[in-house]
Amino acid sequence: MISPRTTVLLLLITAVILSGLGAGDMRNLAPEVWVQLRLPRVLLAAFTGASLALAGLLLQDFFRNPLVEPGLLGVSAGAGLGAVLVISLGLGGLWLLPLSAFAGALGTLGLILLIGRQLSGNNAELLLAGVAINSLAGALVSLLLSIGDATALRSATFWLMGSFTLAEWPLLLAGWVVLLFSIAWTWRQAQALDVWQLGESEAIHLGLDIRRFRRRILCVTSLLVALAVAQSGGIGFVGLLAPHMARKLGLTQHRLLMPASIFLGIILAVLADQLARQLIYPLELPVGVLTALIGAPAFLLLFLRRSHS
Repeated sequence: MISPRTTVLLLLITAVILSGLGAGDMRNLAPEVWVQLRLPRVLLAAFTGASLALAGLLLQDFFRNPLVEPGLLGVSAGAGLGAVLVISLGLGGLWLLPLSAFAGALGTLGLILLIGRQLSGNNAELLLAGVAINSLAGALVSLLLSIGDATALRSATFWLMGSFTLAEWPLLLAGWVVLLFSIAWTWRQAQALDVWQLGESEAIHLGLDIRRFRRRILCVTSLLVALAVAQSGGIGFVGLLAPHMARKLGLTQHRLLMPASIFLGIILAVLADQLARQLIYPLELPVGVLTALIGAPAFLLLFLRRSHS
């Protein structure tokens, strides 16, 4: 039986998505506009919000720290580096930009897994290594932007700020397939994730293969972040706020916490896209800028509360 909380979240998602489909000037809209522009844009926003929320939840579980978000491991920065490299070379195409971003994210994932093997399961040091990788990738992006021409600079800057305007059906459908498989995997691992929160020694005592479990969490989260960033650019803080809001609902078991986080991630991303379109209409704000303006103060507030407690 569906709980009242789930019912409310589902109703909110439905209302937000319908509102997103009807945002802006609806006069004289042809059916092709809905199919080729409105619907894929809303679905991309929903996909990005769900992917980042699930990745954020898994990483917060992995590090047992509610202040961790997907961008900290450097996967987002690696994807950005791959995309900016293609843009600075003057290359383009439907598949090339997202594939290069995806390749950059996977390269970063390989580096993280290699470092993780050397650190023998030290989560704190792995997080610091991710921050270092993030800084290195950011520096390389800045280098490419500084030596690129003005056109490449504008294109790369626009992509890095995050947007759902580049939604394409083939990439979108592929992303949703991966997301659904990731949700199914997380659902099957819900009990293991609950056990993991008790501590590594307790997890080992209960029979959990923590090395394999850690690797799989990193792979799933990196894949989700790579697909989201490859299609949407830099959309920050959704992966931090959605799981935190789900926990504020009093949810602790992952069979409830995971869907709530995903639903809230969808709501946050679609609402951010609507605000980006409406605040200075007919101009449009980059979605990533808007999520950062909202998410950064929220992160500081969470950090201060955690420090005081």
